[in-house]
Amino acid sequence: FNEGIRSVAIVFMHSYAFPKHEKQAAELAREIGFEQVSASHDVSPLIKIVGRGDTTVADAYLSPILSRYVQRVSSALQGAEGAAPQVMFLASAGGLKSADLFQGRDAILSGPAGGIVGRAETGKLAGFEKLIGFDMGGTSTDVSHFAGEYERSFETQVAGVRMRVPMMRIH
Repeated sequence: FNEGIRSVAIVFMHSYAFPKHEKQAAELAREIGFEQVSASHDVSPLIKIVGRGDTTVADAYLSPILSRYVQRVSSALQGAEGAAPQVMFLASAGGLKSADLFQGRDAILSGPAGGIVGRAETGKLAGFEKLIGFDMGGTSTDVSHFAGEYERSFETQVAGVRMRVPMMRIH
């Protein structure tokens, strides 16, 4: 056990259908001190081990960073009496997730997904049903379209990494 490594991704061949052994491995990883344990049966319970594995590794890498950020945001919003509001984050699939359920796999395209949702709602108010989105930033360009309903993909590639989780269809 390396003290510098705090995350582990666990992927067994048929864990999407039979997660028993993967759950045992995850529990063992927690017992020996891993702070972040991403198991594929939780992260991406779908067939195709390579995409499921890539998604689980990305989740194991991103979740600790995201968890610290979510905690800082939640703490900053806590009231003087200690009462915290319900904090929710927009996920890559275009829906909201509560802070305690928001994981690395959910944040991959959450910014561009927010652009689609905002564009669609603003377009509706302006009387447009069909929209094309072009979002050019400092490091990437995202293109999307909206034709009356949100389009989602359950398998996509982001920065060369296969992801097998629901996401808005963004190119």
